[in-house]
Amino acid sequence: MTDHLRTLRLATWLGWQLETNWASPWLFALYMFVKPVCGSLMLVCMFYAARYATGGRVPAEFLPYLYISNACFGLVGTVMFGLSYAVVRDREHYRMLKYIYISPAHFQTYFLGRGLARATEGTVGGILNVAAGLVLFSDMRAAVGGDGISWTWLAVFLAIGSAMLWACGMILAGACLNMSRNGMFLSEGISGLVYLLSGVVFPLAVLPEWVQGVSRALPTTYWLEGMRRALMGPIPADAPMLRGPLADWSNGELAAALAVTTAGLVAAAQLVWRWSERRAWRLGKLEENAGV
Repeated sequence: MTDHLRTLRLATWLGWQLETNWASPWLFALYMFVKPVCGSLMLVCMFYAARYATGGRVPAEFLPYLYISNACFGLVGTVMFGLSYAVVRDREHYRMLKYIYISPAHFQTYFLGRGLARATEGTVGGILNVAAGLVLFSDMRAAVGGDGISWTWLAVFLAIGSAMLWACGMILAGACLNMSRNGMFLSEGISGLVYLLSGVVFPLAVLPEWVQGVSRALPTTYWLEGMRRALMGPIPADAPMLRGPLADWSNGELAAALAVTTAGLVAAAQLVWRWSERRAWRLGKLEENAGV
């Protein structure tokens, strides 16, 4: 246990240094603020354009729905992309992956630490993103407030969601172990697919029925719904546009569904990672790079 904790601490520190050492602290803080907020502001502009084009038929509650969803989903993309890109960076850029593998450090714990560094960056970016929304938009302040936030459920969904994000990242990292440097684009494609199917910027009810079945099989769907509930409360009854197939679920049911799907994902991640690690070592993929 001591060895695992040491590996986790040093890997997290190393990951944070790699993510932040390209700029001064003030410049990096500005980057962490501007990057997520600009992405959310683009969605805000799309919301107001749709509201104007439809003569105000888009409900005002839709703005905090998509803003909070996008802010939370930034953590999904950060961790999923970060873990898979850690494989590419250590193998292709620094050419140190094989040395890490044969070192006393536990290989999987090492990547857990790298994921924690990315999760820290994504969490700070998400908090700044939500804070900017509260300052800029009155609809956000009406939907998200100190009295409306369920801190207990927020902690529950964040705890289970952390395991879910780690499992997703390890599956993609395992795949990248056996792919060339272009495997980094795999996580971007998967992230875009999950963005579509998890109801980030629109409710699941607008998807075809057979696609909704796929969406309900994804743990990210329950996680995002739970995060929205924890921060904004249940969907108002006078906003039927936002009421999808999970609208009538309680927070406990959402947490249970998230826990069950996450448990299955964690089991799958362990199987995929162990198979991928053995295959990469056997075929020499841990030291194979593009030579550039």
